[in-house]
Amino acid sequence: MGILVVPNWVGDMPTWITTLAIVFAGYQLLSDRKRRAAEEDRMSKAQARKISAWTATAVTAPRAYGLVVSNRSDSTFHNVEVTGILHGVDFTANPVRFTVLPPGDYFVEQEKNVWKFPAHVDEREGCLRPYTQTDSYRVLGLDFTDNLNQRWSANEYMVLNKN
Repeated sequence: MGILVVPNWVGDMPTWITTLAIVFAGYQLLSDRKRRAAEEDRMSKAQARKISAWTATAVTAPRAYGLVVSNRSDSTFHNVEVTGILHGVDFTANPVRFTVLPPGDYFVEQEKNVWKFPAHVDEREGCLRPYTQTDSYRVLGLDFTDNLNQRWSANEYMVLNKN
């Protein structure tokens, strides 16, 4: 019986074990980085999902038309801009702006194409009704910065995108 001769380029067993350990460690490192990035993305979206806006009308006299902008988080949003359509007129060129949006629901009335000062919905007498079945009254977009200083935008379906 002959002796099995292994070519030198194959290497020895400790070299193979070391190489496999390095490859496995590299794979683990990349996997952990992806997992951490996904977790950070999930956490950053957690606050961003808590802002929304919709068109509404105050049904008590005098009738008022405008937007409700809602912050359901425990923190503020900054540099908020809401665009949309009110009375069939696109107000993209004249968006509703908040430098700071504290937690809560705010009604911003539009009168003669001018946005009035936002008021907490609890300050209004009567109820606010959202527009749900017309294209003449709707939000088209929402742009804002969260408390982690990340800029976000949402389309008319409130689908979030990090900018």
